[in-house]
Amino acid sequence: MNDRVEERLGGTLERRAGAVAAGPRFSAEDIVHAGRSAARRRTLRIRISVAATAGLTALAVVAVPAMTDALRRRAEPAPATSTSRTPPRSLPTSCPVERLPVPPHSVMDMVINMDPTGRYIVGRTNPGGKVGRLDMLIWDNGHLQVVRVPGDQQLPTDINARGVAVGVSGDIGQQAWMYRDGTVTNLPGMRPTVANAINDEGVVVGWDTRRRPVVWRSPSEQPVALPTPSGVWEGEATDIAADGTIVGMLDKQGANMPRAYAWLPNGALRQLPLPVIAGERAVSSRAMAIVGDWVAGMADSPRGDTPTLWNLRTGEVRAFPELSIGGRSVSADGWLVGNQEEGRALLASLQDELTLPDLDNHKSSLANIAVAISQDGRLIAGDGSAGGKLPVPVVWRCR
Repeated sequence: MNDRVEERLGGTLERRAGAVAAGPRFSAEDIVHAGRSAARRRTLRIRISVAATAGLTALAVVAVPAMTDALRRRAEPAPATSTSRTPPRSLPTSCPVERLPVPPHSVMDMVINMDPTGRYIVGRTNPGGKVGRLDMLIWDNGHLQVVRVPGDQQLPTDINARGVAVGVSGDIGQQAWMYRDGTVTNLPGMRPTVANAINDEGVVVGWDTRRRPVVWRSPSEQPVALPTPSGVWEGEATDIAADGTIVGMLDKQGANMPRAYAWLPNGALRQLPLPVIAGERAVSSRAMAIVGDWVAGMADSPRGDTPTLWNLRTGEVRAFPELSIGGRSVSADGWLVGNQEEGRALLASLQDELTLPDLDNHKSSLANIAVAISQDGRLIAGDGSAGGKLPVPVVWRCR
């Protein structure tokens, strides 16, 4: 089964999460496939098909006047490619794998995201049976906390370095929420709303009922739409950098040809270039994560969907066909994580790649998936499968 990120962008959040909840009705492979489809995508919800699963992002400090000006501005082209300021750092040589603790009596647990420092990892549990409730899991330096979020089909999407998490709940008409200091608060806005990411300042980004990319500056304020080019556009904000740069995607209404975009701190809107994949220019793209100058995401070509890396400073773009799943997280050095078709988790840079150790099983394409990487690249979180069983949350500690 080839669970590419696009498949995760393809079904609706409710259908996917519901499929996982009914664990006993599915084979192990079905549960894994449905679980990953529901949980790990950062909800890129514009149609590609456009539906949702898990998303992330937050906006930090973008001034409203600058955004208003940007509404009238055409998307800026990326700057010309230039050389990096410092030599690239080499990949680690060893990343031993270890299991994370999980709650008892759960059918399947999975990692969804990690804060940039690597202290907090957020995930979700599937208690099995015909239940709609899906508990949120938070690992604080490896120590597990189980959080019951109100509603049903609960799906956390991101967590920041202060342990504040965001996510979405609901079968029909999703509700964005924030978890902070032991309390879950619904974010304002007419449903459906989806929160994709949060930064360390507590600013949240996602999309609203009109399928516009939006930002919540606080959990008590209404979402504010981000600027788009002239015309009628739909889209989604998926992540935010420390300097306030936001990334996501936009699509002309009805076109079904999304493109990756970045909203810069000065209010400028930039369309990211399409990569060449196996000699063919990609036809669409989605940006999903940002750290510093690096943006990770996916690009679509006639050959399929491919994890992609952009550099905002140099204008460089590169596709990673060696990754069958990826593009959801990036380190400060531009390292991507994901997996190969053969079921091996992979760490990749522009210069090299490292196959990550598994828990003794890689017989399925879903057996081992690296989901998130810390900013310094020393910690990778994801799922691994032992002996052909359902995946369990794991971390790889790199050195």
